[in-house]
Amino acid sequence: MLRLAVAALLLVPGVATAKRAACPPAQTERIAAIIADAAGNIGLLVATFRGRMPTEDVRCWAATGDKRMQWELGRRLENGDGIARDVAAAEELYEAAGAARLGTIYVYSPGINGAAGTVLPIRTGPDVTGLPEAQVSRALLHIEGRAAKPNYRKGRKILERLAKAGHTPAIELIAKYDARRV
Repeated sequence: MLRLAVAALLLVPGVATAKRAACPPAQTERIAAIIADAAGNIGLLVATFRGRMPTEDVRCWAATGDKRMQWELGRRLENGDGIARDVAAAEELYEAAGAARLGTIYVYSPGINGAAGTVLPIRTGPDVTGLPEAQVSRALLHIEGRAAKPNYRKGRKILERLAKAGHTPAIELIAKYDARRV
């Protein structure tokens, strides 16, 4: 009987608890074309285009923790693209987008009756890697002196960490900046 009452309440508009409005979906367009080359070979070309999202939609997705959208919003803030320029906020978003998030938290459980306490790992979701592109953007803000508080060493350290992990654009940027300093 209780289940029926709860189900009835959920069906009545305005009675159920209000949920946070979801972010609008990214608009994508899929195109398919049959193409013949000079030799007469026929092939199918399929492409997906992602339209430019309005800044408010990007801001909504960035607030949910979407790393790509945090990077995109940071890029827009850095350049003043459709939004007021704010380099300090851009750097914070680059840092958030570039940071890895572990899907495990550790909770301390105190001991009972004189027994030692223990730390318990609890899975909260999948591990999420950071975006190296966002880390490069943050490093370039510092190296090129465009950050709110530019620090060449900080930018260089970020690039070196990425290069050590094998990120090719970071390796190329280090070589480029080393060639300029010589």
